[in-house]
This record gives sequence, C-alpha cells and structure tokens, in this order.
Amino acid sequence: MRIGELAQAAGTTVRAVRHYHRLGLMPEPARTPNGYRDYGLADLVRLLRIRWLAQSGLPLGSVATVLGGHFTEAGDRDAEDDLTADLESLLESADEQIRSLRVKRDALAAILERHRNGERLSPLPQPIVEAFDELVDSEDDPHTRALFERERDSWEMLALSGEASPEYLDGLETLLDDPDRRHALVTVYRRFGALTGRDPEEAADEIDAVAEGMAALFDESPLVADLFGPWSLEAATALDTDHEILAEFLPDPAQQAVAVAFVRRVAERTGREGTHR
Repeated sequence: MRIGELAQAAGTTVRAVRHYHRLGLMPEPARTPNGYRDYGLADLVRLLRIRWLAQSGLPLGSVATVLGGHFTEAGDRDAEDDLTADLESLLESADEQIRSLRVKRDALAAILERHRNGERLSPLPQPIVEAFDELVDSEDDPHTRALFERERDSWEMLALSGEASPEYLDGLETLLDDPDRRHALVTVYRRFGALTGRDPEEAADEIDAVAEGMAALFDESPLVADLFGPWSLEAATALDTDHEILAEFLPDPAQQAVAVAFVRRVAERTGREGTHR
C-alpha cells in the first residue's frame, strides 16, 4: 500500500508517518520500480502501535524502547529502567490530572446545584454565603452595609485566590452551620460595623466587647480554633512590631483596634493551651 493509504488506515497523516521515519520509529520500506514506497501489513501494525503508545502519553523518545522488545544486554537494562521511570512518572501525572478533574467536576456540580436552587453563586460554602446575605440584606445603614459587602468580597477573594485553605473554610462552615451560632456571628459583625467612624478611646468598652464576642465564637468551634490559633501567634507578634499592618484592609481605627484585640485574645488562649499540653 502507498503511504497515503497507510496513514488513512492508521487514522493519522502522511506527515506523521514521515516524522516517524525521521525519528527512526518506522523503517522506510523498499521502493517499487516506479519509485513509490510499498508498505505492508507489518508496517501498518507498527504504525498502529506507535499511535497507541503516543496517544497513551508515552514520549516518542520512549516508544522506540518499547517497540524494541526484550532487554538482554547491560545497556538495554539501563534503557528498561529509564522506561520504567518514564511510565511511572506518566502514570503519576495522569493520576494527578484525574484528581484535578474530579475537583473541577465537583465544583461545577456544586455551582450548578446552587444555580438550580436560585442561590447566589459564590466560591464560599453556602452557610458562609447565608451569613453574609443576612448581614447585607438586614442592614439599613448604607455605610455598615458597604462594610459587610466589602468583607464578603474579601472572603470570596481569599477563596478564589486559594489563600483560604479548604480546611479553614470547612471549619468556618462548621461554625456557621448552626443557625444560632450563625446569627451570633451576624450580631457580632453588625456591632463591628457600627464602630465605623467612632473614636477608639471613647468606644474602648464596645471594642473590647466585640473582640471578646469574636473570640468566643471561635472557642465554640475547636476545628476553627486549631486552624486559626497557630496563625494568631504569628499575627500577634507582627502586630507588636507593626501597628499599621491592618491599615490596608481595615482603614477605620476603631475596627483596627477590634482586630488587634481579637488576634491577641486568640493568641493568648492558644499559648495557654499549648503550655498545658
């Protein structure tokens, strides 16, 4: 058969066949008196094997080793070991791609389910979304409402960028899964928002109460406390040396004071628990 017929039978192109010739994967058959290459059944079988191995993900450089058959000499043994390593690496890569696709598939299924239920699409777990919706929808003051919307956007940004670990979001979801605790968090956030524009010295008692309320909520969720505790120790140390560290995220001085007091409370409790272990 001619090269075009060979390529068509194997489901490939003449260009690919010629490429395999150049790589030495396929020997060039003898030419007929009129100058055409004459391919036989053995050539078709070899071409199909090349295509099968390549489509399975095997590099063309390793295909020749596979098609070479058995390994007997020392040099061939090295080639066999290299091929084993290549195959193991390719299999590991394929497994990773499968895991990645499963994650994407589950994410798409969750998005579709939310859409079908008429829920707002968000990368955050539904209990967290509901908590922020309760905050935003029930707030009449436009400044406080804007604060809650910005806070929701910040959480979504963390989730989308991967900065918020799945473990932390799972812990926070556990915290918010109970309606009473979710309502308590909304209440604390509302008090936090109401501190906008207040003088930190005049609002010292309220700042202390809001920080304590936040810390108490974390105490009710051991998983969240375990995840947040080690971070709070580092954050508290950073706050001791840089009081402006929160300015970019919390420009309001009273709310900055709440954040500082909250982090230090959690760090202090984490340190005490670590000492008693």
